[in-house]
Amino acid sequence: MRVFERAQPNGGTRFLILGASAYNHAQINKLRVPRLAQISSASTSALRLAAEVIATWQTDLKKPLASVDLLVDSPAEPDGTKFVAADGTQIQLEAPTIENIKKARKAWMNDVSENDVLIFYCCGHGIWLPSCGRTFLSASFGSDEDDPWPDAVALDDFAFALGEAKPRQQWLIFDCCNNTPPQALKQTNSSATALLSSVEGQRAAAEEDYGHLSQVIVKSASQGALAFGKEGRPSRFMEAFLEACAGAGCRKPTNGKWWVDQQGIEEAMATYAQRVAPVEEQDYFTFARVTETDAPSPPLFLGRNEKPRCTMLVQSTPAQRLKHATVTVKCQNQVVAEQRPGEGASVPYKVVVTPWLDYDLEAAFDANAVIQQQGVFATPPLCEIMFEG
Repeated sequence: MRVFERAQPNGGTRFLILGASAYNHAQINKLRVPRLAQISSASTSALRLAAEVIATWQTDLKKPLASVDLLVDSPAEPDGTKFVAADGTQIQLEAPTIENIKKARKAWMNDVSENDVLIFYCCGHGIWLPSCGRTFLSASFGSDEDDPWPDAVALDDFAFALGEAKPRQQWLIFDCCNNTPPQALKQTNSSATALLSSVEGQRAAAEEDYGHLSQVIVKSASQGALAFGKEGRPSRFMEAFLEACAGAGCRKPTNGKWWVDQQGIEEAMATYAQRVAPVEEQDYFTFARVTETDAPSPPLFLGRNEKPRCTMLVQSTPAQRLKHATVTVKCQNQVVAEQRPGEGASVPYKVVVTPWLDYDLEAAFDANAVIQQQGVFATPPLCEIMFEG
């Protein structure tokens, strides 16, 4: 279902976004079909990403936005939920069944050129199959309980075949589990759908005809691991990913903008738990991600107009010792932040500072009985200072 389209004669960015939440055909355990919980965070993630792309990213992408194809269901609307466009119009979506995904994939890639950028995102249940690796389970998974696996997308095969397409810049974001339930282990001849077929020699031919491939793959779970989300919120991956794209993933200026790139996204997401998450959710946001690319340098994703900020994380050992200190942060002999001692003092102490500058910190413990000093160079997104007891 296309929810946005704008002609970009010099090449544009095309999104295909999938969010599978309902899984009505897999609500009970069957011989060949594992029971799948309904996950509202998948639909929330897909809708949130689509809204962000259309509302704020249109002209900030490496290539201006050309199209958004969107398939999303929800536990309450298993046949397809609604997307609210920027003008308030409600668009009825279709569910990401395997047949709908195939049609959307064709529309997404219709008449693409080597100047276009392809971005694919899927959120929902995923399974690692011994026969084909990582998969994404479509909304129709389990509708054929005798042979359910053709309703799963073989993500690794899809990524490999996509590398043979004309567009040389590609981002594939797999926001789904990567574990293997017992039913999957028993299916030794299971075969998922690749969406695209690879042709021997075509990858090399595409490189010769259209140039070097710059494909980034971002995975929300390593092999054997689960992906998570909370009711009423996007997935934990999407929460951290959007914050990285808002500016925390910027690393360098190019052509008048600060660019979020592949390495910046990884660094921002890796530090999200320390920088952004409340204390009670730091464990939740501590998770392994996998980002990989065959590009010789980190590919650019999104340009921001403002210079990124850096979070300074000040800690002590033992941790609560910091409550008894006056912490002063200076830059070029000017005080830029200070925390006074007492029960209201934050542990750890976080302060957002201008990056790529030298800072001097002083911690005066126990009514100035002990004074410790440290210097640090603020490299975004996070710099850490530890005052040892």
